[in-house]
Amino acid sequence: MNPTNNQRPMFKPQIFFKEALLFTAFVFMTFALTTTASAQTIKIATIAPEGSTWMTDMRAGAKEIAERTDGRVDFKFYGGGVQGNDKQVLRKMRIGQLNGGAFTSNALAALQKDSQLYALPMLFNNLEEVKYARSQMDAKLRHLMEQAGYVNFGFAGSGFASIMSNTPVANLKDLRGLKVWVPDGDQLSFSAVKALGVSPVTMPLTDVLTGLQTELIDTIMGPPAAAIVLQWNTAVSYITDLPLAYIFAMLVIDNRVFDKLQDNDQKVVREVMENVYAGFDTQGDEDNRQARKALLADGMKSITPDEGQVEIWREAVKKSNHDLAAQGAISEDLLNEIRCHIDSFRTGNKDKDCG
Repeated sequence: MNPTNNQRPMFKPQIFFKEALLFTAFVFMTFALTTTASAQTIKIATIAPEGSTWMTDMRAGAKEIAERTDGRVDFKFYGGGVQGNDKQVLRKMRIGQLNGGAFTSNALAALQKDSQLYALPMLFNNLEEVKYARSQMDAKLRHLMEQAGYVNFGFAGSGFASIMSNTPVANLKDLRGLKVWVPDGDQLSFSAVKALGVSPVTMPLTDVLTGLQTELIDTIMGPPAAAIVLQWNTAVSYITDLPLAYIFAMLVIDNRVFDKLQDNDQKVVREVMENVYAGFDTQGDEDNRQARKALLADGMKSITPDEGQVEIWREAVKKSNHDLAAQGAISEDLLNEIRCHIDSFRTGNKDKDCG
């Protein structure tokens, strides 16, 4: 019998309950699938040893990010160079096996050539010049890296590299004939060493300790802090008191992965990792100073360059830097700009327009 206009269909609670239960289950499953699909693991490689401050702080940052994004963003770090040297890590990033890495300047050049600008050999005389130049150019260089397709969280300075060797190096004559290591792919250092009349030996950073132990090389150029962490100090006896090149690192993430994150999650990652790298940057120079003191206390001997030698080295390397710019290895405009900032700092004319 069909209901009349005044009659309502009979309400069947068991049918309603089943439909409600199915609908709730559908919504829950949809939410769960959406949450799982949006979760992103970002795989990062670095040569920083497990247990080091760098690894500890990056993992702490990753934990905070996971908590603040409700697990939607998870970092997986491969420390101690287990994913290979810089070239191998960069190749794995290109094919998607890795999503990023913490690199030093020479490796960053493969991603954006001008990211290595601060590491030009003998560009700076001291850390005060570095600090001023960075205050003028950090934002521009970070932006260039972002334009190249790599999200980054700022520069983490590690102080100056020094010559460390098995025989004293006080002048060019001392240096010539030595087996001087240059990082594989580091065009800036390679050209600078060549300009000093030395034939460099190139090898990946991960092979340096073995190279020293087997006497394939007998002279290295690196920051004291790195020498201790990587145990290079166990195979060299002298350190030359000369700031060669400013060393820094940067964590980069391929934006093809980063762009998959929700906007709010991207903000969290940037905020947390920028704080982590700001901490590295603040502490890096001081760690390098303390490391140098530790090397000397442990018996390494400090060598002062002979009078007039530093100026000779600087002129030779300055020409090498400008030759590289002329060849397109770095931007000639940016090289001129940073030299302008350094000159304005040295002369006290900080109102000079260098842009």
